[in-house]
Amino acid sequence: MTSRMSDGCHPMRLMAGQVGDIAGEARRRTPGASSVVHLNAAGAGLMSQAVVDAIKSQLDTEARCGTHWATANRHAQLDETRLLAARLFGVPATHLAFGESASRLWALAFASINLPPKARILVARNDWGGNILSILRRAAAGTADIVRLPMNQDGLIDIDAARSLVDERTAAICVSAVASSFGLQQPVQELGALARPETCLYFVDASQAVGQMPIDKSSTSADVMVAPARKWLRGGRGQAMLGLSDRALGAMRQPALIDQSGVRWHGSDMVSVRDDARRFETWEFSAAARLGLRTALLELSEITVEIVRTAIAGHIEHLRRILDGIDGIEIFESAHRTAPAFLTFRHRTIPVCVIVDGLADRNVAIASVGLDYARWELEARDLEAVARVAPHITTDADDIERFGRALGDVLAGQGVTGKSRLSAGKT
Repeated sequence: MTSRMSDGCHPMRLMAGQVGDIAGEARRRTPGASSVVHLNAAGAGLMSQAVVDAIKSQLDTEARCGTHWATANRHAQLDETRLLAARLFGVPATHLAFGESASRLWALAFASINLPPKARILVARNDWGGNILSILRRAAAGTADIVRLPMNQDGLIDIDAARSLVDERTAAICVSAVASSFGLQQPVQELGALARPETCLYFVDASQAVGQMPIDKSSTSADVMVAPARKWLRGGRGQAMLGLSDRALGAMRQPALIDQSGVRWHGSDMVSVRDDARRFETWEFSAAARLGLRTALLELSEITVEIVRTAIAGHIEHLRRILDGIDGIEIFESAHRTAPAFLTFRHRTIPVCVIVDGLADRNVAIASVGLDYARWELEARDLEAVARVAPHITTDADDIERFGRALGDVLAGQGVTGKSRLSAGKT
């Protein structure tokens, strides 16, 4: 970034130009960006052509010579993927594990922590539904009590109130950096800075943050952090990452599931579990998906997270102006000191599913998030579902205008006759 500013141009003006140029190039390199109005990066970002080519190339090689030979010939690139992912997470390569999904990696890590009698697990209501299910299942065995972290009126964790809940019984603190159903960034850095017992592990699900926000182990003090490839990294489906701290590696017991990747044989009937994060990996994995992730990580390092965040923040403000101008729409991310990861909203009379399906019929992709995925968060806000709009660096202004017009058409088709207070053609 410094080298780009060395010509003496005004930094802010140059930054705006840089963001537009780099975003435009990312869009041109992404085939899906021209075929659909894609505002669901929080579900899955659009892969670039280079990522698709990396996946296809490996599959083609596997078809020619078999998966074993094809993978054996890509050890250097697979090792580089680990180094790139570890750098993004802010951990040594030995502290980084791969798996097929962030939820599965999180569950394996959580199942490996010790829960002494009367242990307490502090959980934010915004944590991913799959994580909460793992917590509930283990607590149901009677080994721990679940305590929900207090939230303020803005829907953010109340750090002062949370401080009083951490005591010698606390075995884990669990939170998502950003909820799937609510786009404001949680104060994960402040939560991680709270004093806690040496045996207490801090779990941060960064699935909605990694790739679009500067978040890593050092910025959060996380002991366990997970994220998938398919969302903001635009790396395709079937790969996810787990980053662990020294404290986590030292405190965790043997994983609930192991195979020859996670253990070493000693004689005919003795094995020892690896002392690094690979204890959570399996021998069977998709080399194609991992090599696609490698390409996505290389592209992100070229673009930079800062550029991605700046582009997304601009699109979100554009979306906010569109949604604010439509009668009956309620946006749930209020103006805040940090820009949201995405926006969620509802209409006061039209069901979320009708809006999402109606937009899909008009080639506009957004998402609905319901109780199966975010029950605690939605119930606390007396909601059953929200609509979610999540632009990425591959989004452009015309996409957002087309979304606004399509949303107006959907509402009109449901008999909503109120005029928009803001023309979709204005920004």
